[in-house]
Amino acid sequence: MPADAVASLLALAASGAQAVALLAVAALALAMLWRLVATRGWGNRIQLEIDLQVHDAGSHFVGELMVILQNMGQRVQDVPNLFIEVRQSRYVNRNAMTLVPPVNMISPDLHAIALAPGVRQTVTWTFEIPREVRMVRAVAFIDVGRRHDAEALPMLTQEFFGEFGSTGRFATRLFEVTPGLLVTPARPGD
Repeated sequence: MPADAVASLLALAASGAQAVALLAVAALALAMLWRLVATRGWGNRIQLEIDLQVHDAGSHFVGELMVILQNMGQRVQDVPNLFIEVRQSRYVNRNAMTLVPPVNMISPDLHAIALAPGVRQTVTWTFEIPREVRMVRAVAFIDVGRRHDAEALPMLTQEFFGEFGSTGRFATRLFEVTPGLLVTPARPGD
């Protein structure tokens, strides 16, 4: 076989390999674009935290539940569902009373909260806590799918979260009911 034939075969094989590599890169780019368009982005990138502050109001305590949302993604994320529930802990009382029944904190008039990338948003809910309650369990649940009414969730428990698919996230925490101390800075000379 002459040297020119071998050189032309090698050149043909190299250009064929380049064409296959180009097609593979184009297919990968199309697959990534399809995922971005078809699944509305790269998924739910919202972190969810909850906290509770308790204030003494004399005959009862006042609780302020804070739900903190942070968009960790690269695009604006709409949150149409932000459910909360607060109930007395079953560790203390087996017949735990509900202090805040499941409610969607985002009103139907608002439709959704839009979180820009990197934004940290706090949403609060105030409620009354009877003095005899010592521990409460707070649950927050977000879902970025279609909007749901509070009747969609009779209780905020994991068995109901599965009905929302992969677009939901939840956080739960147990809080001791202890009023916060109001600390005033000392004045010079005191």
